[in-house]
Amino acid sequence: MNSRTASALLTAVLAAGCDKEIDFGPVGGEGGQGGEAPGGSGAGGEAEGGAPAGGTIAIHMRSSTAPIAHSDGLSGQTPSEHKSGVRSLQLFRDPNDSNPVTVFDFGQESVEVDYADGADTLVFTANSADLPLATFTVARVVHSWVTYRVEATMHASGFDLAGHFENFQALSDNSLFEGYLFDSGDYDYVFVGASMSFPASGVGAPVPEYEAAGGFSVRFEDGEWAYYFPVSLPVNPELPGDLAIVLDVNMHESFRWMDEPTTDFTAGVFDATPTTFEPVLQFGANSFAVTLEPVD
Repeated sequence: MNSRTASALLTAVLAAGCDKEIDFGPVGGEGGQGGEAPGGSGAGGEAEGGAPAGGTIAIHMRSSTAPIAHSDGLSGQTPSEHKSGVRSLQLFRDPNDSNPVTVFDFGQESVEVDYADGADTLVFTANSADLPLATFTVARVVHSWVTYRVEATMHASGFDLAGHFENFQALSDNSLFEGYLFDSGDYDYVFVGASMSFPASGVGAPVPEYEAAGGFSVRFEDGEWAYYFPVSLPVNPELPGDLAIVLDVNMHESFRWMDEPTTDFTAGVFDATPTTFEPVLQFGANSFAVTLEPVD
């Protein structure tokens, strides 16, 4: 099974934290749990003449920065030029599943997703016959890196300089970005203000772990920054016809930090010094909605 095409149905839905049920048809096997397709391979069969059974599936991710209410007590802003790389996806039949299905694992590489307002990214196109026949309740999605731009104020030597950060940060070990390999916590930050640039690169940037709304959590484990999502996902490899799965994510003020009561720091402003910055506690999609659309 080609791991890239096998991931098509699931990647966009799970990478942004979907906990909604999407019914792709009845699932065989007792109780709909962990059943196999005819032949016992766990994947879909073939139609007459050797052509794969099922239809094609196009996965789109659409991003919006429309205002929403936040109740976490943190300050936030909406990043610009915001992208991330998705590395791998595993599916679990239950939280204690000792043999999860690795749908894809790109190793050093990743799939780039753009979170600009109105962005519509075609993530994959695949055939449903490449998918296993089973019902899954938990997903694990690993992110490799993130890039973003956020407004900030730099405090140094008695002056305050308004500007912005243009940041890259590796989230997982052994992540390939623009031809170079990085480990978790490697960073390349550039503060830009008053027509001047102040770059800083190094290791050990914090990678936040947190429990988020919607029942998902973010953990750093075995060198990987992983999202765990509850799902209710019956998968049928014999899906007829062609479909588009569209995942709409909201990124309003998704860069979130804790204001510190330091002299010259301002509430609601991301404040920094040449060696420190206010604690960033969370980044990622705020909400999501999944729709199925026919393909003409």
